This record gives sequence, C-alpha cells and structure tokens, in this order.
Amino acid sequence: MNWKNKVEKKFEHFSDFVFDNRVKVILFVIAIVIALGSQMKNLTVDTSTEGFFHKDDPLRIQYDEFRNQFGRDEKVLLAIKSDDIFSMEFLSKLNKLHHELQNNLPYIEDVNSLINARNSRGTVDKLIVDDLFEELPKDQKALEFKKKLAQANPLFRDLIINEAGTITTIIIDTQTYTSLDKDGKELPKIESEDEFEDEEPLTDENVEKNYLSDYENSIIIQKTEEIVAKYEGENFEVLISGTAVINHALKKAMADDMQKFIKLVLLVIATFLAILFRRISGVILPLITVAFAIISTLSLMAIFSAPITVVTQILPSFLLAVTIGASIHLLAIFYKEFNKNEDKKGALRYAMGHSGLAIVMTSFTTAAGLWSFSFSELAPVADLGKFASAGVLIGLLFTVVLLPAILALIRLKPKKIEIKDDQEVETLMDKFLIKIADISVTYPKQIITISTILIILSLAIASNLRFSHKPIIWFAEDDPIRISTELIDEELKGSVTLEIIIDTKKENGLYEPEILNKIDRFSQEILKLKSDEYFVGKTLSLVDIIKETNKALNENRKEFYTIPQDKNMIAQELLLFENSGSDDLEDFVDSQFSKARITVKLPYIDSMYYVDLLDAINKKADAEFKDVAEVTVTGISHLLSKIIETAIYSSAFSYVLALTLISIMMIILVGHLKIGLISMIPNIAPILVMTTVMVIFDMPLDMFTMLIGAIAIGLAVDDTVHFMHNFRRYELEYDDIDRAVRMTLLTTGRAMVVTTIVLSFGFFVFMGASMSNIFNFGLLTGIAIVVAVVSDFFLVPAIMKVMIHGKEDLE
Repeated sequence: MNWKNKVEKKFEHFSDFVFDNRVKVILFVIAIVIALGSQMKNLTVDTSTEGFFHKDDPLRIQYDEFRNQFGRDEKVLLAIKSDDIFSMEFLSKLNKLHHELQNNLPYIEDVNSLINARNSRGTVDKLIVDDLFEELPKDQKALEFKKKLAQANPLFRDLIINEAGTITTIIIDTQTYTSLDKDGKELPKIESEDEFEDEEPLTDENVEKNYLSDYENSIIIQKTEEIVAKYEGENFEVLISGTAVINHALKKAMADDMQKFIKLVLLVIATFLAILFRRISGVILPLITVAFAIISTLSLMAIFSAPITVVTQILPSFLLAVTIGASIHLLAIFYKEFNKNEDKKGALRYAMGHSGLAIVMTSFTTAAGLWSFSFSELAPVADLGKFASAGVLIGLLFTVVLLPAILALIRLKPKKIEIKDDQEVETLMDKFLIKIADISVTYPKQIITISTILIILSLAIASNLRFSHKPIIWFAEDDPIRISTELIDEELKGSVTLEIIIDTKKENGLYEPEILNKIDRFSQEILKLKSDEYFVGKTLSLVDIIKETNKALNENRKEFYTIPQDKNMIAQELLLFENSGSDDLEDFVDSQFSKARITVKLPYIDSMYYVDLLDAINKKADAEFKDVAEVTVTGISHLLSKIIETAIYSSAFSYVLALTLISIMMIILVGHLKIGLISMIPNIAPILVMTTVMVIFDMPLDMFTMLIGAIAIGLAVDDTVHFMHNFRRYELEYDDIDRAVRMTLLTTGRAMVVTTIVLSFGFFVFMGASMSNIFNFGLLTGIAIVVAVVSDFFLVPAIMKVMIHGKEDLE
C-alpha cells in the first residue's frame, strides 16, 4: 500500500469520526466563526495611493516626511465654467460658494479660489499682501481693475483661471491628520496651554497622529457635493475632481459594483447548483461553507489590521470560486455514491477517501501559489497573498470538516438511478464526458499538435501585451469624474501634482541667490518636458513668492519680477512677506529655510508614462543640484509611477515562485517527476488565452488584471490535481489508459464540469459592471475557468496517452 492509499484510508476514518460526532463538530465550527466574526467590525478600508506601499518602504517614509512637513497633497478640485468668470453676478455667486465651503466643510485646512487669491503690492517701505477679492467691487471700473490684476498675475494662470477666462477653480486643502480615534470618535483638540493644573497638556508630541482616514475623505467629498448642488445652474457649471475625489469615487464605484454583483453571482451559482444537483442541500451547503470561509478570512484581516484595498476586495470572489469548487467535488462524489448504495455514512466515507486527498492538495497548491504574492513590495498584493492563502486553507477545513458534519446531520433521500456495467450512464453529461474521453485518447497527437500551435500563437500575441495603471479610465467615458478630470487636464494643464524637495542641509540655505537661481532654472527646464503622452503644466515654489515680492516692492514694475542677487535683500524681502500676514511661505519652505518645495502640476496620465517623465526630471535635478543640495521626488504622481513599476517585478517573481511551488506539489501528488512536470503545461493555457484576449480587445495589464492570473493558476491547478489524482488511481488499478481517462471523467470529471459551469457563469455576471476593470475581471476570470477545464479534458489525457505505454513506464 503506497502513501496515497494510506492517506485515503485516513480520510475515510476521519469521515467516520466526523459522522459520529457531527453535532459537536458543527457547534465547534460555529463557535470559532462567531468568535472570529466578532472582530469584523474593526475591518477598515484604505484606497489611498500611499496605501500600496508598506509603512517601512523608503518611498512611503519619504512621502510621510513630506506630508508631515508640508501637508497633504491630495486636493479636492472644483472647476467652475462660465461665459465670463469676471462678471459681477458670477463673482457674487463664487464668493458665496467659497465661504460656504470654508465655513461648513469638516476636516479641511483651507479653501483657495479667485476670491482669496494672493494679491501682493508695495509702497515705498511696506509690503501689502491681501485677498484679491477681499471685498467685491462696487462698480464696473473697480471690477475691470481686479480683472486686469488677475490676468496679469502669472501664478493665477492654469492654477486659478484658464487662459480663455472661462474656467476658475476652487482648491480645497484637506487636513493632513485624522480627527478621529480608532472608534470613530473625535480626538481631543490640541491645546497650547494647560486647561487643568493637574493634567498633562495635549500637544503634538503626546497625541498620536494618524493620517486623514478614508471615512473623513469621503465625508469631505459628500459634503462638497451637497453644497455644490445648491449653486450649480446656468452659466455656473461645477466640475469636481482631484486625487482625493478620484480615490473616493473609485472606492465607492468598486464597492457598489462588487456588492451588487456578488449578490448576482451568488444567485447564479445557487441557480446552477440547484439545476445540476437537484437538491436543496446541494445549494445551501456549499454557500454556507463559502460564507463561513469569507467571514473568517475577513475577520483575520481585521485582527491583523490589514485593510480592504482596491486589490484585496477581490478576496471574497476568489474564496467563493475556490471553496465552492472544493465543495462541489466532494458533493458530486457523495451524491453519486449515496444514490447508488443508499448508505449516507458509507457514501461520505467513499467521497472523502476518493476526493479528500485531491481536495487537500488542490487547496495547498492554490494556497502556495497565493502565498508567493506575500513577498510583494506592494502592501495590498502582499496582504492578498497572506490572507487569500489563509482563506483557502480555512475553506479547506470547512469543506472537509463542516460539510461532512452537516451532511451527516440532515435528512437526505437517495435518487433513483439506472446502473449499467457499474457505471451511471443515464445522463446527457455522462454521454458528453464519454465522448470527450474517446476523442482525447483516440487523437492524442493531433490534440497535442493543435495545442502546441495555439500555445505558440498565444505566446506571440501575448508579447504585445501592454502594461498600464490609469484608474480614471476604469470609469465610463460619460462618468462625471472622468469628464471633470479630462477637462481640467486640458484646460488647466493638470489635475495631479508631483512634489520635489530641495534640501540645502543648512539653516537659511534658501537665502542664497545661487540656490534660488538653480531652483528657478530647474523649474523652467522641467516645464519644457513634453511628449505625446505627458507634459508639465505648471510649477510653484518659493521662487514665485520672492519674484512677486520683489516686483511689489519695486513699484510693481514687470522688470523686477526676478530673484534679487543679494542674500541680505532676499532675507529682508522674505521677512517682509512673513510679516504681511500671509502664511503662504509655510507651503513652500520649512521653518529653518533649509528645505524648499517645488509643486509640479501634471495631467492624470497612465502611470507607465510617469516613469519616463520622472527619469527626465531626475536627470535634470542631478545636473542642477549635484554637490549643492539633496533632491527628493515624492507626491502622488511619483507613487503612482512606482506602483506599476514595482507591481511588474514583484508579480513576475511571485508567478515564478508560485509555479515552482505548485510544480513540486504536483510531482509529489503524481509520484512521477516527468509526468508531474508535463502535467503543468495545461495550467499555463488559461493564462496564455487570457493574455491573448487582452491583446485582441486592447485590455491593459494593470494592477487588477495582474491578479486575475492568481485566480487562473489556482483554478487551473485545482482541475489538474483532481484529474491527475483520479487518473493515476485508475491507471495503476487497471493498467489501461483509455479506461482510466474514461473513469476519471465519469467521476471527478462531473464535478469539474459542474464547477466550471457554476463559476464561469458566476464570474461572467461581473460583465454588467459599470467600471471597466470589474468588467475585465469577470470576462477574463470566466474565460480562464473554461479554458482550464478544456485543457484538462483534452490536453492532459492526450499527453498521458502519448507518454505512457505501460505500467512499467510509471514505476
């Protein structure tokens, strides 16, 4: 008796144990699920861009340092269209909107618009900095004067107003830090002095700071939309965008789609289970197993403080596929044996002995494949690897422990079947499977030849696959967020920002004319960067304030819009600006005047193109500041570029590791090195077909579609493991390949067909989603599921037929 026979006997004994202790087992499992489920209330959501990086990642640390110094760079951007943004009627309405936003929005730092735009002017010995429309003009002459000031100010162009004068913006700066504690309650306000003599004062140092939460960001957007709705009207069209808004919209749209379609998926799966099994237990029991697995896995995420992200939100769908599949395999064998012998305990023992090892091996191979993603440099992908693999193993436990226990407890009636030659041949499915078996072993060389040609063609086509990460195009073309972002990019030269920090490493280093000249030259140089895919819309820095101040102190003459070349003069002008009452310097320098911030406006483009742009910027920075200052590039655009770059390398490593681990397990299961390795070939087919479809229909390989490969490998390997496990059993028993293939398809093949029909149609339901990435997810996963079973039904038997000529070759 070989090791597999011994393991199968162990499963039979375990089945008897569960059957005899079914009530205790069920109560024990329910208690565990309830205990874990109690933690689900602590599950959080994080759709932020920085959330893609581990907290100890150098890129994340740099970005956090930037936010701690200069504040959050993710803005809420309102673009307001009008025929004339300088009419009295428009400005009056803009003024009311500005102040209502400023007075009623929670969790914000500031609201900036044409109303409070900085207006610097000087007298002989004094600098005056006030709001452009501190008071609305009383007459047309005053209005024209203000209009000329705004149009003449280079800082306003493409920031507050567009070149045509038909669009103006309101920029809402959100808080950097959260105002809520872990229970969602308002944190105590930081006081500058003691309120009580016997209590320690609350300061920045003794109050732990966490960054603005997804919840707070969502509240800001919702309140903004409510306020804006009251003002929108003819000649006052308001468009809302900005990275804060896009992240909110992504989270909401994807959550809505996933919640809506997961219900439809469950309905479709339940319907097909009912049709195929024709038993209530055949519908309810797999769904209970899936529900318990998903609840337990999400609870583990809450316990280990792993948030739901754009990536990990596919976890329920994935666990649904894997756990349902395992349940179907067990139930299909159980029902068949129960209908034949009318002995529930014996049927359960047979099903566990027949499929228990295969179910365990499929779960371990799938878990191993997913676990390889836990090494990813991207935090959400690593979390998916950890918790999806844990979820698969949890689903395994519920499948081999809870499912048999419930079957043992409930009442079941056997269905009458017709038996002929020890095989059930009454159904159309049996005839269909027998036909497939005959074709696969009759024409093996033709099947292998055709498959080889298709694989080569797929590889050639797959080489044209393009990488991309541009979440804005996940929205429909007529979606308000996409329309707003594209219009702002076109009319105002960018909706996102890149942040560059120039660190002189010495106090008052920014008083040096040489450094300021370099910042100015560098800013002018990067404005010239342009290609068919990207451009630099605008730069903002300390230099702009110095030029503006110098001009104001020199009778507002244009020729003085320059940097003074005297260190003392620069220090004096900056001191005058600080004393003017404006706090704008805080946005661009630190308190020691050693670090300068350059904000670069960019369009919301594909992250792949940011890589080229950043390379060009870094080269210019090295050329300008080498041996003079340290340059750090950060900000949302920088993070976006690194996400896709990191994802490509991390995913490549993960897929290689996954295939290696799965191959080793396949060899162990099959018990033959050559056969184990060859049997992995069909598992590549779903991925190749999937990438071919992506190329043909111009679907990019982005963060979302990269992860579908994990599902494809998992499901393909599951089918292969089930097929090879049973094929090896029958081949060794009968020493007849044709009979082994036929019997494999008539037993585990049924479950594979049921699983494929149920899951493929379940995932095809996602094609009705509003977002293109969810559509792609449903289409590609469904295709991968179908191709996986076709490969195992035709290609695997054909390969076995060609390779094996007798029992001697197997031993």
